[in-house]
Amino acid sequence: MSGSVDWGPLQTYLDNPEINEIMVINDGEVWVEDIDGLQMVASINSKQTQHCVEQIARSSGRRIDLMSPILDARMSDGSRACVVIPPIAVDGPTISIRKFSKRILPLASFGPAAATDIVKQLITTRANIVISGATSSGKTSLLSSASQFFSPHERIVCVEDTSELRFAHSHVVALQTRQPNQEGSGEISMQSLVRTSLRLRPDRLIVGEVRGAEVIDMLLALSSGHRGCWSTVHSSSASETISRLSALVLRDSPQWSSRQSLQIIHSAIDAVIHVERTSSHRRRICDIILLQPQAVAEHLYKVA
Repeated sequence: MSGSVDWGPLQTYLDNPEINEIMVINDGEVWVEDIDGLQMVASINSKQTQHCVEQIARSSGRRIDLMSPILDARMSDGSRACVVIPPIAVDGPTISIRKFSKRILPLASFGPAAATDIVKQLITTRANIVISGATSSGKTSLLSSASQFFSPHERIVCVEDTSELRFAHSHVVALQTRQPNQEGSGEISMQSLVRTSLRLRPDRLIVGEVRGAEVIDMLLALSSGHRGCWSTVHSSSASETISRLSALVLRDSPQWSSRQSLQIIHSAIDAVIHVERTSSHRRRICDIILLQPQAVAEHLYKVA
C-alpha cells in the first residue's frame, strides 16, 4: 500500500504482512489486528494523525472536510480505508485501514473435508451460492478460495462496491462502482453494474456484497437460468440470511409480498454457506444449508 506515499508512523504496520488491519482512535492511539487479535501498539500526535487522513484523501482522489466528514476509499493496492473526522468522530479523527491481501487461502483452511468437500460439490454442480457472515468473518476470503475450483474455461464477471476479491482464474471481468462527484453526478451503482454484467455473457456472475437494490436484479437473473453464481451478505446465521435477503427485496420493492420475496429467493439461491471468526481469530465454515422450494432448508453441514 505504501508505494511512493509517505505514511509516517503507520508505515511500519502497513509494510508488515502479518498485520491485517490498522486503526487509529481517540486522537492518536494506534491499534493493529494480526493473528493474535487486536492490540494497541503505539500513539501518534494530532499532526501525524492529520497527515494520515490527508494522505488517504489524496491517494483516493476523494475529499474529507466538515461538509463531508466520512471518507470510505479504496487505495491503489486495493486496501480499504475508512476515515471519520470531528464533529462526527467525537474523540478525534478515526482511521481504519483494512489491508489488501494478494494471497488466496487454501480451501482446506476453512474447515474439515466434511465441509470443504460439500463446497467443491456445489461448485461442480454449478449451484448458486450465498456466503453469509459477520464483518471480517472471512466471506471474501472464502469466495476467493473457492474460485480455485472454477473451471478454467469459464468466464467470470465480478461486480463489487470496492474491489477486494482475487481469483485463481485467468478470465475475469472485474467491475467496480463509482461514487458521485462533488456535483452529485457520475455515480455508477451496484444495481447498474449487475444489469451490465448480465450483458457480458458471464459463465459465473459474482456479486461481491449484496446490500441494496441490486438484490432484485441478481435474484431475477439467477431464477431465470444463470447458474454457478456467488454472492456475499452480512448476517448472523445461514438461516437468518434468507430473512436478510427478503428484507432487502421488500425495502426496495414494497409492492412485493413477503411470500413473493421468499419464493424468488428459494428459486434463485441453491445454498447458503455461513462463515464465522473463532475466538482464536480463525475463519471457518460453520454451517451449510440447502434451499428447497416449498420446503424447510436442509443442513448439509453444521459445526457441533
